[in-house]
Formats: sequence, structure tokens, C-alpha cells
Amino acid sequence: MDEEEKQMREDVKKLRYFTKIDDKTWYVQRDKTSCMESFFVTLIPGGLVMSGDYDGVIVMTYTNNNMQTINWMKNATTRSYFAEKAKLGNQHHETKEYTEKKAMDELATTMIHRFDLDWDIKPVLIEAFSSYSFDENELLNKLSELEKYHPDSYPQERFDKICRAIRQVNHGSLENIHTFWEICQDLEHECGFMDLWELDPTEYTSQLCWQHICLMWWAKNVIDKQDIEYFEVDECLVKA
Repeated sequence: MDEEEKQMREDVKKLRYFTKIDDKTWYVQRDKTSCMESFFVTLIPGGLVMSGDYDGVIVMTYTNNNMQTINWMKNATTRSYFAEKAKLGNQHHETKEYTEKKAMDELATTMIHRFDLDWDIKPVLIEAFSSYSFDENELLNKLSELEKYHPDSYPQERFDKICRAIRQVNHGSLENIHTFWEICQDLEHECGFMDLWELDPTEYTSQLCWQHICLMWWAKNVIDKQDIEYFEVDECLVKA
């Protein structure tokens, strides 16, 4: 779990005020005197709809009744499964996006497999990608230290291939997905990499991640309070 995800999971606990509008709709607020930072959840046949300050999403769970839908959402902890159900609700809903961070991670992972490197080397490779430059001697020392080799005994041919691959990445740009695929083609043609089309330089959007966390929070809190018109989540319990 990265830092952004951890922060979202803390932030959602501030949504403490729950109002049941009717048999199928709830209103969740951070501040019970304001409509800012609030959202609605409405149960629909076979799913639910979220709307409000955090934009909308339709989640088609294909459950048979309201209780099943709420229970499904409470336990839908797998992000990919949630995204799949959101796509079923609206095939045009944006669930993933290209990011340089994910692109660098994919390339670093590929190089680790390609050159049989220690996994601790991944941050070193990502640092070289992000700076678009690197000092070969400094890189050699880092690689040697992490792999417990003395710099003088580090296989030169292996090191030269690693440097060539890093330079190939740095010759291009990771600014967008099109230039990412150009780098992958260069790595295949110039450095002997294979099957880079299988890489995935995308990750779930922050919006989808937040909607997912909000809906799980809603379901967790209303599942045993469906007959209560209004309740507040105890602040002490939230902090526990």
C-alpha cells in the first residue's frame, strides 16, 4: 500500500455523518452542517450509484437485493474487481491512467528480470530513469554494494549491458504512453529485450481509488444500521 492509499484510508474516516434519505438512498458528510465533501449512494436493481462531490460512478454488482449489494460492497476489497463492476455500469468510466511512476516501475522490474538483479536494486534504477542521467561509477558502487560484490569483481559485460539499457530509456521520454512504447521498441531492437508489449504502464486513477474506499466505508457503516434515519460514527472508534 503506497502513501497516497494510506492517506485516503485515513481521510475517509472523516466522513462520519450518515443520513438515510429514503429506503434506497444515503447521504454521507464530513461536516453535518455543510454539503462540501459529501456524497450520495443510491441502490439500484443489481447495483448502486454514487454521486456528489467526488463525481459519479455506477457499480453493477448484479446482486439480487439491497442487503446483498451492501454486503458485496463492504467486502469488495480487491480494486480490480471493483473496477470491473464499474466498467459494467459504464464502459466509458475512466478506471486507469498512464503514469510515469508506474512506467518506471515496469521498466525497472523488466531490467531486474532481464539481468537477474537483486530486487533491492529497483530504487537505484528508478532514480536513474527519473534523473535522465547517471554516473556509471556511482551506479557500479550501488549495484556492487546491494549485490554484495566488490566493484572490481563485478562482471563488466553485465554492467555494460545494464548501463546501455538505462541509457536507452534515458534517450527517450516517459512523458506519455506513446513515448513509453517507443522506449520499449528501442529496448527490444537495441538491447535484446523481449515481449515488452505485455507491460502495463497504467494504474487505477486516484478518483476511482477514492470512490472505492468511500463506498466500502459507506457499506461497512450502514450494513447493520439500515433502519436508522441518521447516525454519526463515533470519533473514538474512528481513531482506534
